[in-house]
Amino acid sequence: MPVKNIDLSLPVLVVDDNQQMRSVVKGILADLGLNNVFLAGSGEEACRILNERPIAAVISDLDMPGMSGLQLLGWVRDNLADKELPFMLLPSEANRDGLRAAAAAGVTDCLIKPFTLATFHSKLQAMFQARGHAAAKRAAGMRAAAMPAAPALIGMERPLEERLKEATVLVVDDIATNIKVIAGMLADEGYSVKVAISGRKALELVPVHRPDLILLDVMMPEMDGFEVCRRLKADPASADIPVIFLSAKDQADDIVGGLELGAVDYVTKPVDPAILKARMRTHLRMAGMMAELKQQNAAIAGNAQLREEVERLARYNLVTPLEEVIAAGEQLLNDDAAAPGGTDAASSQAEATTAGPGRLRRAALQALDQAARRAMRQASLSMGLLRIEQGASEPASASVELGPLLKRAAADTAATHPVMLPSLRVTVLADRSFCRTLFEHLLLNAAATTPAGTSIAIGATLAESCWVIAIEYAGALPAAQLACLRGPAVRPVDDAALPVYAARLMSEVQGGSLAADDDGARTRLLLRLPAV
Repeated sequence: MPVKNIDLSLPVLVVDDNQQMRSVVKGILADLGLNNVFLAGSGEEACRILNERPIAAVISDLDMPGMSGLQLLGWVRDNLADKELPFMLLPSEANRDGLRAAAAAGVTDCLIKPFTLATFHSKLQAMFQARGHAAAKRAAGMRAAAMPAAPALIGMERPLEERLKEATVLVVDDIATNIKVIAGMLADEGYSVKVAISGRKALELVPVHRPDLILLDVMMPEMDGFEVCRRLKADPASADIPVIFLSAKDQADDIVGGLELGAVDYVTKPVDPAILKARMRTHLRMAGMMAELKQQNAAIAGNAQLREEVERLARYNLVTPLEEVIAAGEQLLNDDAAAPGGTDAASSQAEATTAGPGRLRRAALQALDQAARRAMRQASLSMGLLRIEQGASEPASASVELGPLLKRAAADTAATHPVMLPSLRVTVLADRSFCRTLFEHLLLNAAATTPAGTSIAIGATLAESCWVIAIEYAGALPAAQLACLRGPAVRPVDDAALPVYAARLMSEVQGGSLAADDDGARTRLLLRLPAV
């Protein structure tokens, strides 16, 4: 699904030391319609690219050797003219200190890996919309053409930066003049302001009008700010609300004491409006990011639980019995062949209808064996797809010679469709298990599409550090399968198109691609995989 209301020609920089992750993110961006993508394998390389050409947004891994994603973010904010360049960090876990540092450095958004395609799409849309006017100006500068402002996306949470401008702030002070000055300053910035003239009143207001941030005076009669903060942090319902102390008490012990109670900051009076607003923005941004990350963690936990349950059901309740059925079938077939008057596999099925009970039994066993193997392939395919779609797939890249895998896959269709294998020795950098599943299903799908007795030709050419594997056969590729290769990677409704959809994902997650040429009479699938 392409992103909406965004100039799809805007250049995006993807930074990650993992080549496969760079390829995956680039593929996702391409599915969203963003094809002007630059790749960097390190923070240092990213700096060079940013110095050489205009970039509209950066998507960077957090943990990289050398210059980390956080250091790259600091470099961007310190060295580029565009101080508000959209910058998304992709951490592997939610770390409060790391997020605090990222928020302080001016990160636009964070997304924990592994993530779903839907979450990435939502974050990317929000990131561009949050800086819609700035992005439009950047694009105009690149092309000397104006861009319209992007309206809010219906049905999707508004961007974090936009929500922060309308945050609710509770001002707590026993002096009315102080409240009036601070409340007026915040109202001018667009904040929704609530006020309390005592600590006790503040504790009454918080459950009713849950604020996004609290500005809390320290020296107040009856209940001082420290006690108010202590009670807020003791209540799980309000413990996450950021508290900034405002006080004329500027001794180190006072400041440390306030921070140890759980306050996020301590600003001394008289308050400098610019400093206070800057600190508020930082802590509101961080609190918003933490809230979103909690939601992401909850979704990830739910997805992980779902994955574990599906894997348990599929692996234990389906695959294990299928393995037992296949093993038992093979034993029975071997016993039958060894028995007096036994027949070989090639002749038994052809003679099944004209021979006695023994041959009929053998044909039934062979049919059972084939059905169990088909079910096994389908179960393995489903599990592989689930891991890729949930962002939990980690291909074990290694040097893989494709000849044996192609020969094995061709054996499954040899009875009805002879397969011509490539004469060249083809070695790719890929996951052996993925390649085996990929070729098995592509050849079985080809056999189901082309008339019985016709051949399937497999060729291989080396081009631009990639092996291009061409699978060619007679017959047109069904429309549902063709759609899986020519549009966004969306799981098809038609189960018959699932093998092609799976093959596409398995190729892309390994840094490759799958495309098709179809003239209505013949189909030519083009699979690209990195060469060794």
